[in-house]
Amino acid sequence: MKKSEIKIGCIYSNGRGRARKVVDIGPQYKLYDGQASTENLRYEIIVDGSKSNRTAGQQGNMTLVAFANWAKERQGE
Repeated sequence: MKKSEIKIGCIYSNGRGRARKVVDIGPQYKLYDGQASTENLRYEIIVDGSKSNRTAGQQGNMTLVAFANWAKERQGE
């Protein structure tokens, strides 16, 4: 998916049972202080079909490029 297709409030899936909702997009969502990328986002887990200990409602940060690579489809329109 292209990073220009990622929109606030939309839910995206990786095609493997995981879904995340984009909460906000902005430079303040860096993963660490020295991170060069200013295109970052905050997401909320909707469904995590993996065996990890992450649950619905948890939030995390990611670069916009990494999220676009992770996302395979937008759910609903």
